[in-house]
Amino acid sequence: MDSLDLDKSIIVAVKNGELKAFDFIVSFYQTAIYSHLRRLVNNHDDALDLTQDTFIKVYKNRSTIDLDKNFKSWLYKIATNTAYDWFKKQKIRPKQEEITEATEFETIDSNPSYYNVEQLNILDLTEALKALKSDSENILRLYYQQGFTYAEISEILEIPINTVKTKISRAKVELIKKIN
Repeated sequence: MDSLDLDKSIIVAVKNGELKAFDFIVSFYQTAIYSHLRRLVNNHDDALDLTQDTFIKVYKNRSTIDLDKNFKSWLYKIATNTAYDWFKKQKIRPKQEEITEATEFETIDSNPSYYNVEQLNILDLTEALKALKSDSENILRLYYQQGFTYAEISEILEIPINTVKTKISRAKVELIKKIN
């Protein structure tokens, strides 16, 4: 079963409070949510705690699940907000580059022709991703690894869609510099 096309009947069952369905959702997404949070907080134990907190929030807020929207986006938004709440509580700022708004005149090259990332050795790419700023790594992973659209990333990170496009474009340039 593809994570993007999780059977709607399972999501309906979760919304109705069925524990077996919720357990399935947790086991299905737990590793991905942990990885997402681990990249954000850069600590194993904190990421485990935040993963648990995320799923507690999902269960408590299951009645607000919108069956017409992407469940995975909703889940990642809860996880991201849980991490940001944790940062506020800890009185620390996440390691992110300054959010800059893209102007309406700015153009984004979504597929730079001067370098083909797909032809890289996977180990080189993994190491280069780790060397990026956490914000850049996170947005590239959401887009390429998790398969979220610009609109879904915009919703998850609660930033304008043009900012998402700009951040992805800049992160790709940063990645290419790390690889070269």
